[in-house]
Amino acid sequence: MAAEKCTAGDTTRVRVGDATFEIRPFLPASRTGWPQLAMGEWQLRATGFGDCHPYDEVNYVLEGELEVECDGEVVRAGAGEVIRVPAGSPAFYRAASFARMLYIYGPNPEGLPSDGFPDPKAPHAPEHS
Repeated sequence: MAAEKCTAGDTTRVRVGDATFEIRPFLPASRTGWPQLAMGEWQLRATGFGDCHPYDEVNYVLEGELEVECDGEVVRAGAGEVIRVPAGSPAFYRAASFARMLYIYGPNPEGLPSDGFPDPKAPHAPEHS
């Protein structure tokens, strides 16, 4: 199989509870599943949300600071650091001011759904346009 150049998709705003964040896929995760890794860029601005994925998720912080709470433990990562959330683990993702990350999702060939939920501890910021 030959190497493949991938083009970034359009930036999309996603809303989970009161949180709005931006995501831009490079290797898209399809609702019907994906047999390989999925990858893209996302950012939070003074907000947070929770979710649970049926696949491993890795976040490489490009700018700012990301906080992840999972299984009662809080982990913070700055630029150049990585946070991994295991498959099936509910987690809360927060940025006190700003965080921009590269996400990598493990394979999800069956297209199992993820659940998103509000984070009661999330900072709240005015909507950005």
